[in-house]
Amino acid sequence: MQAPIKIDRRYAVFRGNWSAATTSLFNTWSAPDDNPGRHMFLYSPDRKKITEVAGEDAVLDMDGKTFQTDMNYETKHDAELGWSPDSSKYFVTWTKTGELGPWHMQVYAVDESGSREFPKVEQPARSDFERRVRRFPIDEELDSPEYNALWESDEYCEPYHVIGGRWLNGSKEILLSVLNRNTSDCRYMSEFNVYRVKATTGEILERFTARQAHKHFGGKYLPLIVR
Repeated sequence: MQAPIKIDRRYAVFRGNWSAATTSLFNTWSAPDDNPGRHMFLYSPDRKKITEVAGEDAVLDMDGKTFQTDMNYETKHDAELGWSPDSSKYFVTWTKTGELGPWHMQVYAVDESGSREFPKVEQPARSDFERRVRRFPIDEELDSPEYNALWESDEYCEPYHVIGGRWLNGSKEILLSVLNRNTSDCRYMSEFNVYRVKATTGEILERFTARQAHKHFGGKYLPLIVR
């Protein structure tokens, strides 16, 4: 039997863990927490811009110039990046604390001066899901005298994760998911909705339940359904 090929994480380019439409910048999810010596180049679709990862930092190379970004292993742990089809933007899904989150998504424009953030793109969907989850009925399995006390002891947890999925309508829209955290003290643990939003403002254009979104878009851009 042929021995398995050993992949050097310092140079390997892998898809993101949340979405197949992204690329993992630091390759640290479910791996040792540091990746010294990592050096990776991720080209934009037009091949004119490069996200270069060198050790714990990611910079933007363009037109022979290097621009600093706010993407690094310290502040954006486990970051995964998705370039827009026209190479004018990218989104980053990231966490400060590792796999358990909380996870966030930010969107950036790219031009001759480097990159700049479109602020709070994740917020409209996060706020919408928080309102909706508080209107959900009691879980069926807890709707009995035997288990009512468990329901009462749990709380409506603030939606914990916002995850970038993929670009839609060219580079105008983003598909993102908003999830409750996966802990037993939360009502509707791991429940999520999926949103189609404007890439620059986060304005909600369409909302899907988890099952509707999986049926419509497929699962490779979305969190797993566990409920």
